[in-house]
Amino acid sequence: MKRATVLAVCLAIALSFGCDGKQDALVIRNVTVIDGTGARPEPDMTVVIEQRRIRTVGTEGSVRYPSSASVIDGTGKYLVPGLWDMHVHLRDLDGTLPLFIINGVTTVRDMGSELEKTVALREQVEAGALVGPRIGTSGMMVESSSWVAQYVDLMREQGADEKAVEEFLRTRIMVGDPQEATAVVDSLTALGADFIKIRHAESPEVFAAIADAAADAGTHLVGHYVWILSLEESADAGQRSIEHNVLPGFNERTPEQKRDIFDALLRNDTHLVPTLVTNSAETLPFENVIAIVEDTEGALDSRNRYVSRAIRQRWIETVAVNSADTERPPPEVIQQMMTGSNQFLAEARSAGVKMMAGTDAPTTGTFFGFSLHDELALLVETYGMTPMEALRSATAIPATFMGMDTEVGTIEPGKRADLLLLDADPLADIRNTRRIDTVIADGRVYDSATRERLLSEIEAVVAATGAEPAQ
Repeated sequence: MKRATVLAVCLAIALSFGCDGKQDALVIRNVTVIDGTGARPEPDMTVVIEQRRIRTVGTEGSVRYPSSASVIDGTGKYLVPGLWDMHVHLRDLDGTLPLFIINGVTTVRDMGSELEKTVALREQVEAGALVGPRIGTSGMMVESSSWVAQYVDLMREQGADEKAVEEFLRTRIMVGDPQEATAVVDSLTALGADFIKIRHAESPEVFAAIADAAADAGTHLVGHYVWILSLEESADAGQRSIEHNVLPGFNERTPEQKRDIFDALLRNDTHLVPTLVTNSAETLPFENVIAIVEDTEGALDSRNRYVSRAIRQRWIETVAVNSADTERPPPEVIQQMMTGSNQFLAEARSAGVKMMAGTDAPTTGTFFGFSLHDELALLVETYGMTPMEALRSATAIPATFMGMDTEVGTIEPGKRADLLLLDADPLADIRNTRRIDTVIADGRVYDSATRERLLSEIEAVVAATGAEPAQ
């Protein structure tokens, strides 16, 4: 985002709380608190925030606070913890990072990007110089050397230019044998990676070496299901989360085989991140997807007005490649595969395996910030989660998974003030997480007027960038 825009936003925020975090107390009165622990909602509560942290949570009338405090009337409203998106890719942002905060997403887990750029973003957000969520990142994704070589050859065969190849390689780091694993993991953590993400492994031995190197470095391994191992082997080797709902064939396993898989996931506390919302573009007819990606004015979906030009260009290129791929299964076959995979994952959830909400934004048709609310609804509709379970999949469970549960994830005294004030009850209908009155991110207040101003500025930046000729 341009510096002038950042300054304007900080000025607006400073009217109530201050970009530097120095402020009088903020009080939210007479609100129903849904604290994220799984406890029943508590009506008529008062929450006091000081120095970016929750100082007190108590019944209305029992809590004292300074007369100089700023007060938000929470009558008829619901207070929940700030939301987490546990699978995003922070690339091609072009000033759109505030979309997460606008939508109440106060923390994201970046699952593959250019590490140095993402660390710089994280530092700007932490310093209050940029409006955005708290960021955890893997940086570059760990890949099999042979798989990357094959994929680059395929890109060139399909007409990709060298610039596209270079962009692809900037977010990948290759491991070809077990001896390389420690050096690669150490280099990522030294540059600021919070965890290690794997997409492909050269062999089971290489996978084990990467997992061991992550543990030795004091971090953990997450990523795709690596098909050369069983799910049990992945979990036992130390993979802490398995991404996406692309697990074809697992629903055909016997009940005993499924039980063995679920037991392995449970004993290793391996979490699942289905990213259901990213499948929509995979299962629609190409003509529908083309209409979506070309909807720059937001006629079909108003969220399209906030998609950066670089992301939209990636969408268009992806659709073109997929439509030209004669070996690609038709959308109805992909839908059948997803249905079978979701049946398996629904059983995993029923067995007690933990799930976390993630979107894989900005894959085709997914939107920074906005799509997390779609994901919550899909978790309820697809897996039979209660709204409380879905809410916890985007609050307390990710915070615990990331080892940050003493700081964020629930509404409790002493924790950082990451909060979302809603106009309607999310436990009555999970879609009510979209009905946002105010976002508080690390103690900074974003009321409706500020968030609308941010949206208008993002729309203007996207429109101006889109008017530039292609380079």
